[in-house]
Amino acid sequence: MQLEVISGSGDDEINDYVSACPNSLIYSCPSFIELISDHLEACPGWILAKNETGISGALPFVQSKPGDLGPVFNSLPYYGSNGGVLQGVQDDQVKRFMIEGFFEYALSWKACSATIITNPLLMDHEVYENTIEGYIRDERIGQITHLPENPDDELIKSFDDPRPRNIRRALKEGIQVSSGNERASVEFLYEIHIANMEAIGGLSKSWDFFEKLLSDMPRDLWSVYIGSRDDQPIAALLVFYFNGTAEYFTPVIMSEHRNTQALALVIYVAMKDAVSSKGCKNWNWGGTWLSQEGVYDFKKRWGTSDYPYYYYTKLFHEGLRSSSKETLLENYPGFYVLPFSELEDAGNE
Repeated sequence: MQLEVISGSGDDEINDYVSACPNSLIYSCPSFIELISDHLEACPGWILAKNETGISGALPFVQSKPGDLGPVFNSLPYYGSNGGVLQGVQDDQVKRFMIEGFFEYALSWKACSATIITNPLLMDHEVYENTIEGYIRDERIGQITHLPENPDDELIKSFDDPRPRNIRRALKEGIQVSSGNERASVEFLYEIHIANMEAIGGLSKSWDFFEKLLSDMPRDLWSVYIGSRDDQPIAALLVFYFNGTAEYFTPVIMSEHRNTQALALVIYVAMKDAVSSKGCKNWNWGGTWLSQEGVYDFKKRWGTSDYPYYYYTKLFHEGLRSSSKETLLENYPGFYVLPFSELEDAGNE
């Protein structure tokens, strides 16, 4: 068994291997890695475990620009992307070898920190904790709806109130749902995303991400759902598809139309289509902070199951602790550097 480091977002061999791994997600798809790497102006790569029969493990990573204290390594960066080791056949010994290799490689590049974000479906955090020395751990709650084979009859029955009532309200309001990959749909989603984020003081994605989505991402891996009233779009949702899992990504609704419950119907139609058109078995709502009780409750009412996952960070430059949150966000946009609670001035915020 040997480790090999490959530069780039991944070739056909890697794509085929990742696609065949049980529970791999869109974040480890080479096309998505290329998208976020181009957007972040960062360098992607893979750590591969190989034996005489070929690849036996693959760990994707992205290396940031140097910043003030050195580069940051993430597996993987950008808005809750999951990374870590993927294997066609589970082998904990090989996995530990690769985890160690990731941190050693980051250190060889004089990284100031390196983080692995685990895959919620693999539930393999004990392997990481038994392998990494001196890690800092952060936690998220992954929430996943397991999609029934016959969503027309069974899906809505798995939801808790008020979700079925929300869906019926949207139908009564005459909301129509369509989907596609048109630029106009992406532009509408972006426009309302900016407005929604400004309203809550949140950090919005930039247009460059969506521009690269249109130009670089294969059309069969994503779709934008639009909810319209009187032929005017009022809600939208970006969905990614990969290896049997649909990813809920960037939901938006015009504030003045929230009471129509258009977004609830958009989500419901997208979930049904994920089964019928894409053969998906999972709907991944993404990670929720432990403190986000309202967000957790919103997702929980869509019939979700909890899948905790973890961020494992090693610090290679203690100067990071004396940095400010604002400095880290500016120097390493899109990357996870360390939990902000670890900063020296965290108690003063």
